[in-house]
Amino acid sequence: RYIPGNHQNRRERNHDDSRSPPRLALSPHLVSESSPTFQFLSLLLSLSLSLSLTGKRNLMLLKHLAATSSSYTTTSNSLLVFISSSLSSPAKTKFLPSLSRFSVKRSCFLSQTRPCTAVNKPSMNLLNRLGFGSARAPENMDSSIPQGPDDDIPAPGQQFAQFGAGCFWGVELAFQRVPGVTKTEVGYTQGLVHNPTYEDVCSGTSNHSEVVRIQYDPKNCSYESLLDVFWARHDPTTLNRQGNDVGTQYRSGIYYYTAEQEKAAKESLEQQQKQLNRKIVTEILPAKKFYRAEEYHQQYLEKGGRFGFKQSASKGCNDPIRCYDVD
Repeated sequence: RYIPGNHQNRRERNHDDSRSPPRLALSPHLVSESSPTFQFLSLLLSLSLSLSLTGKRNLMLLKHLAATSSSYTTTSNSLLVFISSSLSSPAKTKFLPSLSRFSVKRSCFLSQTRPCTAVNKPSMNLLNRLGFGSARAPENMDSSIPQGPDDDIPAPGQQFAQFGAGCFWGVELAFQRVPGVTKTEVGYTQGLVHNPTYEDVCSGTSNHSEVVRIQYDPKNCSYESLLDVFWARHDPTTLNRQGNDVGTQYRSGIYYYTAEQEKAAKESLEQQQKQLNRKIVTEILPAKKFYRAEEYHQQYLEKGGRFGFKQSASKGCNDPIRCYDVD
């Protein structure tokens, strides 16, 4: 969930595009993906791009730098594609990937606008931490295996509801505060992988959505009231994106458990569409198997999040929900 700095107002520097970039004489073994040299070069690429060094000369140099390897790995090739795509962008464009520019490599870059590093993991290498993770399909992927319905059973007298509305940290806290909600869990659903990891989902290759599964008491909380929270929490008109979180895992979705929920969801969408001048892209589908996310994601903001700033989950609380900052 890294948000690049806004360098839109930075004065464009004059570059002498007539000169050729300096030649680099690096041996192939020095730029292998596992070598410290390659990781250092990757760091330079990331820093240069994040600082919006979009002058043509700089980009030519970076492109030449990435091309010095004699054999392209998935990661190094993706870096080159990323840099090449940047050549066509205006020099003053804010550094934020768009769906149109990176449709081919979306799984590698768009899903990595927020790298999977909200909670640091030693197993993740430097490139993943920089947001250039490999788009290699997870080992447990089998698209021929259909995902069955969510067969978990709620507590007696309770019902399930399931929503996807961007980053599941803030969405969960919003539902935790609803009177009548007795339990919330964050997880992954609607994908092609059994037992996906956070890295699988962030890679964009598993097709999962980040969702919150809610257990509620229908005597004290109506499904319609949950729908109201869902619509208020996010922008349902942005495809595969909420703010700076970009990727298919952030898509808007209502996943129903009963025919009554399906009917209420569709009617609610129609009412919301009348109030908006842009088309709603929320998907309404049957709830499929729910894979509970790693424990550190559960009640993440209530427990303090990345900054140790605990946010109230008290019923009826209206405090602003902050996912990425505490100011």
